[in-house]
Amino acid sequence: MEPIQLYASIPQIQSAIKVGGDGSGRIQFDVPASEMAALLRLVAFAPGKLLRLTVEVQDDAS
Repeated sequence: MEPIQLYASIPQIQSAIKVGGDGSGRIQFDVPASEMAALLRLVAFAPGKLLRLTVEVQDDAS
């Protein structure tokens, strides 16, 4: 499958990053409307599948 790339941010709320009692974690992302097509591809083709995530911090100007 071709990689799905999109821009997102971690919201500035306390519950954005959660660590469970078993050591697992969850991260919440805010995705702008301009990235909806990529987000829908992710929802359609990747539920329940293992994902490899690479994070690059972008300047606000990009």
